[in-house]
This record gives sequence, structure tokens and C-alpha cells, in this order.
Amino acid sequence: MAKTIPPAMDMSRRNFLKLTAAGAAGLAGAMPGSAAWASEWPSKTIRFISQSGAGDPVDLRLRDFVTDLAPALKNVPCIVENKPGAGGIIAAQSMINSEADGNTIFLGNAAMTILPNYHKKLPFLPIRDFAPIALSGQAPTALAISAKRPEKTLDEWLASIKKRQSNPIYGSTGSGTPGHLYGYQVSEDFGFKAEHAAYRGNVPALMDLVAERFEYAVLDIFSLRPFYAKGELRILAVAANERSKFLPEVPTFAELGHKGYDRMGWTAYFVKAGTSPAIIKHLADAMNTANNTPKWHDRRRQLWSEWQLLSPADIQKRLQSETEAWGTLMKRGNIQA
Repeated sequence: MAKTIPPAMDMSRRNFLKLTAAGAAGLAGAMPGSAAWASEWPSKTIRFISQSGAGDPVDLRLRDFVTDLAPALKNVPCIVENKPGAGGIIAAQSMINSEADGNTIFLGNAAMTILPNYHKKLPFLPIRDFAPIALSGQAPTALAISAKRPEKTLDEWLASIKKRQSNPIYGSTGSGTPGHLYGYQVSEDFGFKAEHAAYRGNVPALMDLVAERFEYAVLDIFSLRPFYAKGELRILAVAANERSKFLPEVPTFAELGHKGYDRMGWTAYFVKAGTSPAIIKHLADAMNTANNTPKWHDRRRQLWSEWQLLSPADIQKRLQSETEAWGTLMKRGNIQA
């Protein structure tokens, strides 16, 4: 039986607006004497909290980026702390438990817009407790099927699905992930029932997709890339407002007349709400300057990731709008942990 989202985590429009206001207050809030205090910042070790495991690609890129930031941070010691597990909750909680002094920075991702609606008792709410700094990178997800299938377009595939007697299966890298939710959205929007298969990791899921052990997946384009390049997968539509420059031949859902597929994967830096705006600006300027260099444009290009200059307020708006959109979808399907 489907579970009902409890009142405590029901992101109703009224509750959402209250939390949005609280988040805005957090962005605007400042510590006593913040201007003078911020001019002396930083003066002690800065901790970068990552939800990735030590030595994995995300961790290595973060350590490299922190090295590039050092001159703008007065060369104070900077350390990376890896706190993987629980879908990023452990890492985010570490930042929440710290002082709002700019000395603890969390590298979060788009999952932060799903967690408040997925978990009954989340110990924090990103739109209230996080203060955005800067975007790190972003990339869309895309709907893919095995290249062994005869369908060449989204419309052809949907027509084929609806002619079959059995319910198709879609795969993802876990319950409560964007792939899980987008996979459900596809089935609901296009009028068929589908079963969800959760995998531990992209590679085993994609290998099974290639072998047609399940029907479709909506995953990030970087994970799809090697299988697509070898002609083993067919990408039917990209979930973004514009075509990806890395997949210019693939239309977006919006181009094909289907709205509601504009939530991309992204990573961004956050501090605890209540941190001095002067410190946030200092960090944002430093991070955006580093990100907007040939080195980091090239690093992202290798990952099929892009970057754009977003202000902390822009990121907060994205956090708010995507939290609301995922919440609406999850209530529609009674999806929660």
C-alpha cells in the first residue's frame, strides 16, 4: 500500500511559503558587527564537507578546486572532510551543526530538493537552513532505452509501450533519486503503469538497460555517455530547458511538447543560514572567479557538465522551485522513504 506523506513533512503551499521566507531571512541575516568581523575573515581553518567518498572523482575535483581557492582565502588551511552515506544527509547535518561563521562549507547537490519531501523526519530543511554561495556545475538527465529496441523517437517508443500487455520496468540508482522520480513521472504523464527497479550504482543499471532487462531509465548524461558513444543506448529526450551542447542531436522533452522536465542535476556550495552576507559574497566572488577559468571549463567539459554564473539569490530560487516541484510529484505518487 502506498504510504501517505505525514503532516509534519507535507510541503503544502502555505508551509512552503513559510519556509521560503525563513530561508530568505537566513540569507539576509548577519552576525552582530558582521561587516567588521567579515573583514577579518578567514582567520582559521575552513572545512569543506563532501558527501562523496575519499578518493572518488568528486572528492578529487573538490580538493583541486579548494587548492585553487587558497589565495582568495588568505591561504588559511583548508581541509576536505568526507562524510558519505544517507543520500547526503550526514554531510549536510555536519554543516548544520557548525557555527554560522563561513568556516564550514558544504558541497551539496540537487538531491537536497528531494530530501524534504522524501524523508519523514529530516533533521534540517535546505530552503530554511542552507545559505547558497555558488554553483559548481550542472548537467541534465535524459531518457534512454536499449539500442536493441526498434523505436527511434520518443513518440514511437510511447506508442510501442501502450500496445503492450505487461507493465514496463524502469531502473534508477536508488529510491528517492531523480532517476526514480523522473521515471515515475514519465509513466504517469504518458499514461502507463511502470515498476521501479533500484540499483546500487549507474554501471550495473546501465548494463542491464543495454541488455533489455528493463525498459528505460532517466539518468544523468555523463553516466549515459560511454554506452551511448558505443551505440548501445538510444537517448530519446533530454530533461532541460535547452538542448545539451554535448547532445545537440537529442531534443528536449519541452521541444516534443511535454512540460515539467526542466529539473537538472547540479552541485553547489552552501554555508549555514545566518552566515554574514559579506562572507557569503567573499566566497561567491572567489568561487565564481575560479570556476570561470579555462581550467575549470575544460574540467567540466570532460564530464559533460556546464556552468553559469548564478548569484546566491538565484540558487535559493532554484532550491525553492525544485523543492516545490518534486514535492508535488511525490505527493501525486505517494512516494516517500
